[in-house]
Amino acid sequence: MSDDDHTLESHNSSPADEQHKIQKSLGISIALNAVIFIVELAGGILTNSLALISDSLHNLSDFFALILSTIASRVVQWKSNSEKTYGYVRIEIFVAFINALALVLIGLYIIYEGIQRFAHPEPVAGGWMLIIAFVGFAANTAATLLLKAHAHHDLNMKSAYLHLLTDAIESLAVVVVALLITWFDWRLLDPLVSIAIGLFIIKSAWGIIAETVHILTEGTPRGIDLHEVAAFIQSFPGVENVHHLHIWGLSSRVRALSAHIVVKDQLISSGCKISTQLEQELEHRFGINHPTLQFESSVCKDQGVVVDIRPKR
Repeated sequence: MSDDDHTLESHNSSPADEQHKIQKSLGISIALNAVIFIVELAGGILTNSLALISDSLHNLSDFFALILSTIASRVVQWKSNSEKTYGYVRIEIFVAFINALALVLIGLYIIYEGIQRFAHPEPVAGGWMLIIAFVGFAANTAATLLLKAHAHHDLNMKSAYLHLLTDAIESLAVVVVALLITWFDWRLLDPLVSIAIGLFIIKSAWGIIAETVHILTEGTPRGIDLHEVAAFIQSFPGVENVHHLHIWGLSSRVRALSAHIVVKDQLISSGCKISTQLEQELEHRFGINHPTLQFESSVCKDQGVVVDIRPKR
């Protein structure tokens, strides 16, 4: 197996121009979220609108989340070294987890405040609330569109985009509520929508929490059937047996595999040919871009496809 096959950088490096665009978009989004937070928080206090305050708190979380995402998108480019042989690709997963966890906590707080306000409704200045909510919606929409093109990049950017998308939807809901309060004085809508916003935030974040925990616990990447991969390797020309198979994600873009492969006793050059062809097919068929294959001439003591690696007492 060549050194190139094992160089993680070749699998996960992004073009410089793409990184520049991401950094620029994140920078503008951070500035927009800072402005939105200040405007909506001040507006929420002045108009006595819990919905505006809830939206401003979410924007505050987005502000810090985007800063973390910006740092992560830089750190992930750092090269591998003797202490971090896989590099820093997993930073994006930690940041995505922190961002999503922050959303859940904010969602719970908003729900709590909404329940308190629902029990004791207070008057809201609907006219000013409408103006401020519309400004927030316009700014949130602009920030969301900036990151939309990069949402496919990795889980870190996906979580940042999700933050902004939920904010844009929430701001639209606040605009509608402001209209109804202005026209009909339905003040109970303010805490009711705040509770709905809190639930929506939690629901949106839960998927990312589940995905990041799955990756951090070395789970088989979503969309890959381990037994299907094992069957494919087993049927590959020149392969007699496959066992001790592990498939996991280092990040949302780097999928790793290790396996013991039994082949006939042969020249190393012949085994390397099988290895090269097999690795190419694994990436083409399953998106596994960092395989490590251990070739053997006979089955070792660990014969199962899935092997319990816990130390024996």
